[in-house]
Amino acid sequence: MPVVMRSQKHSALPVLIALAIGFFGCAPGPAFTRVQPTSTHAVIYVYRTTDPVSSNLEPDITCGHTTVAIVSGGYYTFVEEPGTTACYASSDPSSRIEFETRPEAEYFVSEKVAAGVYAGRVTLKQVSNAMGLDEIQMCNYTVK
Repeated sequence: MPVVMRSQKHSALPVLIALAIGFFGCAPGPAFTRVQPTSTHAVIYVYRTTDPVSSNLEPDITCGHTTVAIVSGGYYTFVEEPGTTACYASSDPSSRIEFETRPEAEYFVSEKVAAGVYAGRVTLKQVSNAMGLDEIQMCNYTVK
């Protein structure tokens, strides 16, 4: 009888490991790669670090003229003309941020999603290039 119980414990271990990877692992997709800014465009990276609490929420994010849903652990590269750029979540008007972009420059915006009933509360924050580059390394290109 103890042998059966021991084998049941061991058979549950792979399932627990798979669940842990699903909750805490990176989003599927290609690893982060930089896009070269041009003399006529700026590059804005919006990324979302892995968060198991809100991982099932994927609010639409608009930055400039493009709208995407960034999954938990994912990022998206927006290429925009220089000038004032607005980024916001469609589901949360209070998330709106605006900043000036320049040609040949990179900008990083961190997206945080607090769990909610339907869409959750979204916070967008422009971060320093050093911080953004460090945090985005753990993200994969994954949008919906």
